[in-house]
Amino acid sequence: MKKLLSFFISVTLVAMSFFCVPFTAKAAVYEPDTTIYADSYMLINLDDASYPVVAQKNQDKLKYPASLTKIITAMVAINNVDDIKATATVSKYAIESLYGSGAQVAGLKIGTEITVEDLLYLAMVHSACDACNVLAEYVAGSIDEFVKMMNEWVTSLGCENTHFVNCDGLHDENQYTTASDMAKITLEALKSDLFVKISAAENYTYDGVNFIHTNLMLHPSYLTYYYEYAQGIKTGSTEQAGYCVITKASKNGYNYLAVVMDSPIKTLDGIATKCSFIDAKHLFEWAFNSLKYSTVVRKNEVAHEVSVNNGKDADTVQLVVKDDVTTLVPATLDPSNVIIKPVDPPESLDAPVTQGDVVCKADIIYADKTIVTVDLVAANTVELSSFLKILNMLKKFFTNKFVIALLVLLLLGCIAYVIWFVYRMKCDKKRIAEKRRQQEELDKTLYGDDDYLPPAKK
Repeated sequence: MKKLLSFFISVTLVAMSFFCVPFTAKAAVYEPDTTIYADSYMLINLDDASYPVVAQKNQDKLKYPASLTKIITAMVAINNVDDIKATATVSKYAIESLYGSGAQVAGLKIGTEITVEDLLYLAMVHSACDACNVLAEYVAGSIDEFVKMMNEWVTSLGCENTHFVNCDGLHDENQYTTASDMAKITLEALKSDLFVKISAAENYTYDGVNFIHTNLMLHPSYLTYYYEYAQGIKTGSTEQAGYCVITKASKNGYNYLAVVMDSPIKTLDGIATKCSFIDAKHLFEWAFNSLKYSTVVRKNEVAHEVSVNNGKDADTVQLVVKDDVTTLVPATLDPSNVIIKPVDPPESLDAPVTQGDVVCKADIIYADKTIVTVDLVAANTVELSSFLKILNMLKKFFTNKFVIALLVLLLLGCIAYVIWFVYRMKCDKKRIAEKRRQQEELDKTLYGDDDYLPPAKK
């Protein structure tokens, strides 16, 4: 029965992956010209308030989150604890429920007191599962109630393809998410100064033990993984989830967030390598070296022309770009090769048209890729001509198919009436002539030819 249930859940996860809601962004998504081993990833531009996606793959494919789960655990705790200096008691269940699971722990002792701040650091820096359990019990009274809070919070962020059954990230087939949802969650978490501070800590000392951050990109001693521009956040790995990392990087004023999920271990240069860190580094280096902010079109650049109905002194108006468009584009971009393509422009506009009125959208295209979408506005004002409006209304009225049909019917009716009237006149004339003939014959019979007097003429 358990195997059957596991099979059913697995099939459900695969099926749901085809109906995920995508992470929306209007800027262009590029294809990195570097090796990325992960099955699912996203690179997000943090310098734009809309957080556009720069690169992605399988971002809506369901994945197991492993210890990325602890981002949610930390945020639910932060959102529901007023004083991080408050202390929690380490319960027997919080510790013993992890026995035999292989979970990473900080070695918390049953019955000891520990601050919420310590628990948060241990969960985020060392990825300690025992710290997560203690946090959950302190915040919600039980781990199960805390998990309900986790699911409610991610749902409130619009994560439709994420579900949790534990707070520590240990593998469970009912615990899943997507790179897209994890991006939403992390972007929300980065709004918390406390979360940023804790998740960026390279190490943390508790009870005489120095714990280093599990993101090995932060540590120079790990030569294979170290990346000097990387900044904290969280890692995760299980056999089923592969190797995952969510981390930031900043260089020369540019800032990115990388979400890497389900990356393998590969032998690179003869060394077994956790490719999640390599993938994040490659994504950052590609973005820093290949992309830059550039003004691709200027304000008032003419993009299209539309006819104007009933315009006074003008029968067309030009559509121009509303504002300068500066966005993240390939460093090799040549503005002269940029194309402005109106999206569903109207065939015509009705006067009056006011300068600056938004008429439609336009895609800014470079190398067959839409890099941004902008507003097109009227370049000038076109006033209404009342005479033309009345004239065109009459023209429109008399060219209306229903009106034409009605007029044709009226004309046919008039013609039919004339024909009928002429026919009646002929019939009446013939009838009168017949009556006169009959009267003449009667008079001849009664009076003879000599006594016949024709009717008096009028």
